[in-house]
Amino acid sequence: MIARLKAATWRALGGLYSVSGLSQFRHQGRAIVLTYHRVVPQKVVERQHIQPGMYMLEETFAAHIAYLRERFTILSLDELLDLWRTNQFKRDRSYCVITFDDGWRDNYQFAFPILRRSAVPATIFLATDFIGTTRWFWPDRMMSILERARAQASDPTTRHQVSAMLADTVGVRQSADDGSFVLAKSGRPIDSGAIIELCKEVEVDEIEDLIDRLGRVLCLAGPSERVLLDWTEVSEMAAQGVSFGSHSCSHRILTNIPLPEVSRELIESRNTMLQHGVTPSSAFCYPNGNFNPGIQELVRESGYRAAVGCEIGLEGDRPEDPYALKRVSLHEDSSSSDPLLALALSGIR
Repeated sequence: MIARLKAATWRALGGLYSVSGLSQFRHQGRAIVLTYHRVVPQKVVERQHIQPGMYMLEETFAAHIAYLRERFTILSLDELLDLWRTNQFKRDRSYCVITFDDGWRDNYQFAFPILRRSAVPATIFLATDFIGTTRWFWPDRMMSILERARAQASDPTTRHQVSAMLADTVGVRQSADDGSFVLAKSGRPIDSGAIIELCKEVEVDEIEDLIDRLGRVLCLAGPSERVLLDWTEVSEMAAQGVSFGSHSCSHRILTNIPLPEVSRELIESRNTMLQHGVTPSSAFCYPNGNFNPGIQELVRESGYRAAVGCEIGLEGDRPEDPYALKRVSLHEDSSSSDPLLALALSGIR
């Protein structure tokens, strides 16, 4: 009930904002850097249990591109950096940059044809250790685990084992009533996305071990479908207007690892792209958006001109901090219509 009321409220606000004319003034003389992750058909969402905030349907993405082309000068991220560097940023224009995080295969399958037809540039940030492999990021494997646990919740032995493992690692147990999850201490309901956020606070090796143990209890085989790009696909896209940047090698949260390892991630990810004949963007993308001053300094020392995170907002004719560029994240729930998209682009939501 609360979720439906919130969705209706946002739709109403989006409608008011889109007819108010405020968007024209909001964006003039500013640049908006957009974050996408996955662009997929509905059947893929259902098959892979994709987190709601991680995807957009391909028809919605096509509508986004049409909307953005009408209202913005769309640049690659490096082109925007060049405008700032050379003081050629025009205050009578509205600029837009399209970025994708992680390097999903569906960027090639479904987003790239739309970008190519519209001659729109984009920048994809790659976690290079995963490119060309069948590995999945642990949050996506955890989503599959949680869905399987719900499906097997009627078995008390399995449910007890799942609850014990989750409670020991992230303080979550599974309800006997309907298989949903609650916080172990308070009994408050918690959804899958929030469980994944709790997991991010734990050492990645411990989470990997948890996923392996849960998979054995639930008789869930590891994924074999390739969901990330390979280097042939990267090369084809790079030859046709898509640029690629570093999202680290391992996709670990950089604030959770020692600075010497951060330095290695920064340098080796870029070198890997060069070894595959791809000229990397001069901007870096922080995994999960996490950084601190020490990491920012390493990014600068490693030769990057800028870096993007997850802080929401727009940039003006000169960035406040080139190593903490603001972005606006878009996904299906937040921007599935022109009014909702207009509101999301404002950076207010």
